[in-house]
Amino acid sequence: MTIQKHSGWMMEWTSYLHTAVGLILFWKPLSDMVKAGVWNSVDQSFEKMAAIWFLFFGVLMWMIGRMMRWMTKEKSLVIPRFVGWQMLILSVVGAIIMPISGFWLAIPQGLYIIRKF
Repeated sequence: MTIQKHSGWMMEWTSYLHTAVGLILFWKPLSDMVKAGVWNSVDQSFEKMAAIWFLFFGVLMWMIGRMMRWMTKEKSLVIPRFVGWQMLILSVVGAIIMPISGFWLAIPQGLYIIRKF
């Protein structure tokens, strides 16, 4: 259990980094959306859609990281190994499809969860 207590923090910091990179990479389309009033401002722009999905995925990672911290710290639960396997598989496939990406950061996190205690 003690090794997993860091898993939530690792996922949260990955989400912070992911969101910061998203804000930098997609600053222009995001600022255009704000200027347009936000409501229905994505249109059919691939760049705007990618920006939203990028940022929303960062929020999803943050939520998962918070849940993992709650599980390990507040409830003294072990993160199931299947979570580590799923994270590992998703990250390896993502890294193969898109080698210049942050998927590489989640590979050690998946292995960290799978590791025996």
